[in-house]
Amino acid sequence: MEFDRYRRRDSANSRPSRKRRRGQERRRVLRAVWRTTWIAFLGLSSFVVLTFVALVAIGTLTPWGNATRMMLAETVASTRHYRLARYMTSAPEYAQIVKAIDGTKVVNTGITNVVRVAGGNFTEGPVRIQKISGKGYNGFVVLIHDPRLVRLVEAKITGDEGEYITSMAPRVGAVVGINASGFEDPNGEGWGGIPVGLEMVGYRVINPMRTDNNWTTVGFTAQGVMVMGRYSTQELYSLKVRDAMQFRPELVVNGQPMITVGDGGWGIDPRTAIGQTGDGTVLFVVINGRFRAGSIGATQKQVMDVMLQYHAVNACAMDGGSSSVLYAMHKILNSPSTIDPNGERHLPDAWMVFPDPTSAAKYAP
Repeated sequence: MEFDRYRRRDSANSRPSRKRRRGQERRRVLRAVWRTTWIAFLGLSSFVVLTFVALVAIGTLTPWGNATRMMLAETVASTRHYRLARYMTSAPEYAQIVKAIDGTKVVNTGITNVVRVAGGNFTEGPVRIQKISGKGYNGFVVLIHDPRLVRLVEAKITGDEGEYITSMAPRVGAVVGINASGFEDPNGEGWGGIPVGLEMVGYRVINPMRTDNNWTTVGFTAQGVMVMGRYSTQELYSLKVRDAMQFRPELVVNGQPMITVGDGGWGIDPRTAIGQTGDGTVLFVVINGRFRAGSIGATQKQVMDVMLQYHAVNACAMDGGSSSVLYAMHKILNSPSTIDPNGERHLPDAWMVFPDPTSAAKYAP
């Protein structure tokens, strides 16, 4: 009897305690989780590396991949994130992209004799809006048959912040508007209060001219003739230009296409452009992009082709990207790519269409 009692005690002492068993089980689970996590990490890392290598190989060793990579680099290089294009290209390729963008040719139109501003009544109404589409893009063309209705409207600036076009148009009594000048955006905040280049409204210079050789001045005389090129402020006064701003590149000059090689070197993006036909009709072109409204965006050549299709004599690109906007019928018609919660960006100015010549003539900043 005594022997059996001590044997049971020794057997109980030889088994692990419940606490010890729980600890051993916890360690086994942690080791299993660690092994699974490590294997998953190695698998994911291998997948990322292999994908990166494959993309690099496709982007550099195949014609299609190389063209796609360069198109993406051109798109990035024409935005405020242009430095990222360096990581997508070799040094010679990046230099080529910069040269294409900065080396745009500027031709002076003067007061062209090709444009004959029509007078009298317009049977189709002063403004007509049409939807357009092409390879990879969609958007709008606005035809303003009386160019005297078009004015450059200065935004109401609050600090460094510009103005929404949905605020600007009702404030001045305009019925249609598109974005015009680019703007300083050092912190990527989209404040839009400091225009880049010339801003002249009602013969008054509000912002000084940019003197770079590749920036185009776009303006309208009081009679409604569009003028493009490189001019001093005094030359603009001599030409009787009332409203003017600066951007690039020129798309059509005196009826001739300005992009004759490649796609213009600006990649694919939302676009805004302004032009004029031989009878004085002003053209606004706004292209959706960045996968908004089912549109990737357009190249500058595609925008130029639209202008030529509508018989533009002169045409120039305006600021694009997330600034591209078309206001009409008391709302925004296009699909801006901005991340602004209100669906539009603050602008320094806009090309606006007034309902009649009298109200347009009365506008003063």
